Amino acid sequence: MILSTWEWIRLLGFLAYFYFTISIIFGLLRKSAFVKSHKNLIYHIHQDAGWLGLITVIAHMLVLLIDHYEPYSLVEILFPFSAEYQSLSSALGTIAFYLFLMVIMTSDLWIRTMNRSLWKKLHFLVLPAWVLSLAHGVLIGTDTENALIIMFYVASAGITLLILVARTISQFMKKVNISTSHNN
Repeated sequence: MILSTWEWIRLLGFLAYFYFTISIIFGLLRKSAFVKSHKNLIYHIHQDAGWLGLITVIAHMLVLLIDHYEPYSLVEILFPFSAEYQSLSSALGTIAFYLFLMVIMTSDLWIRTMNRSLWKKLHFLVLPAWVLSLAHGVLIGTDTENALIIMFYVASAGITLLILVARTISQFMKKVNISTSHNN
C-alpha cells in the first residue's frame, strides 16, 4: 500500500515529534542526579534521537513541497508566518525547526569551539522548540480529533514534564547538599 503525500506528511510529523521527545527525555535523564548508570547509553539515545528527529522533520518539510492537497512553497516552509494555510500554526512548526536545528548544530558540530555557558543556554532552547512543535501538531494536525492521538500528545507531554520536574528537583537538592556540606 502506497501512502498519499498527506499521510506521509502526518507520519513524518508524528515521527519527528516522537524522536525529539525521546531525545529530550533522555537528555534530561542523562544529567539527572537520580540516574546512576548507563549514562553513555542514555547519551547515545539522546543524540541519535535528536538527529533522527531533525532528519524526519526535514523529510516532513520536503513532502509538504510536493503535496497536491495543500502544497507549501519553499518560502512558506522556511519563513515563519508566510504560509497561506494556517499561518500561525505553520509558523510554530517553522520556528521549532530552527530552534531544533540550532541546538543540534551547536551541540554536535560547534560545541568544541563554543563557550560552555553559552552552549548550555542555547541547548535549553530545545524545550521551547519542543513546546512549539507540540502546539504545531495539536493545532494544525488533522488527526488531533482522534482519541489515540490526543493520548499520545498528553502522555508525551506528561512524561517529559514529569522528568523535567524530577531533574530540576534533583539538581536543586544536589546544590543544597553541596552548600550544606561546605558549611559544615
